[in-house]
Amino acid sequence: MDNQEKAIAILTGWYTGDGMGSQTDGMEASEVEVLCPEGIQELYTLEEVRPLCGMSSDVSDLPTLLGLSIASNKACDVHHVKASYRKYIQEGDGPSEHVSHILQTEPSKADHSLSLTRSPIHGILKVSQSQGKWLTFLKAENQITSSSDLSLQAALLLSYGFASLLEQGYDQGLTFVTELQSFAKRSRFDERIITCLQAAINQKPLPLYDAKQSTFVLTTLLVVMHTLIAFDSYEAGMQALVMRGGNARLTCAVYGGLAAGLYGSQCIPERWIDEIFPSAALESMIKKQTLFKRETIHMEKLAASLAKSLLELA
Repeated sequence: MDNQEKAIAILTGWYTGDGMGSQTDGMEASEVEVLCPEGIQELYTLEEVRPLCGMSSDVSDLPTLLGLSIASNKACDVHHVKASYRKYIQEGDGPSEHVSHILQTEPSKADHSLSLTRSPIHGILKVSQSQGKWLTFLKAENQITSSSDLSLQAALLLSYGFASLLEQGYDQGLTFVTELQSFAKRSRFDERIITCLQAAINQKPLPLYDAKQSTFVLTTLLVVMHTLIAFDSYEAGMQALVMRGGNARLTCAVYGGLAAGLYGSQCIPERWIDEIFPSAALESMIKKQTLFKRETIHMEKLAASLAKSLLELA
């Protein structure tokens, strides 16, 4: 795969993971087990409980808006990005109450995993930017939603991970996670991040976290990296993650982007891609800003358009 094909796979895998996770986001694992004792095989398995399963959330909407801002301006302008996020809040069913509050008031001081949501865009962007320019923009954009040093380091780690999938390529989860740990050590990151990655590498059974615990950035990293090593199939790993509930949208999205970057877009079931669609808020924002005005928005086509634009940015 060339870089554009890999970038399309990453974004499509991310969007599909968000859609899959929509079915159990916020649920306890025990609740999911009762509802689906045979497991979750499709994006619509729980549509009676979650009628809009498959629809994008702020997990996909925020990185898309970031990418669209960069593509439309052909530049990385953090003020334009912030304005775009605030306009998004005003659209119909926009982001969750928690995300809306942060975007309207001040960055969160908590070590929250929201900081990871734009990492695939930053990772793709790194390929076309100088190290200094890329890092300055990543830090400034991350500060829109978080003032936590730990969350910033985690966002940088994951963005580096997506970039390395494009620039270096890996074919095994273990090799990839080991490289992330080496990067964290070289960068003198918080020891908790290094320990978290080591726990994923050790492959001890994962504990079950409650809904609040699952939103912490270290929890998200551990669960995703552990799953990436444990499974060599996009589908099998996704099905395991969605059964955990909790912060399912984000964990499934991060896993989906990384797994697709490892194995290519062919690893994502077409039947799942066919079921994902943009939120009304994202669709409205896109049609106001781009050439998609008179078209039906398909997430796969959106992934291709963003990947091309970001990689062409000089």
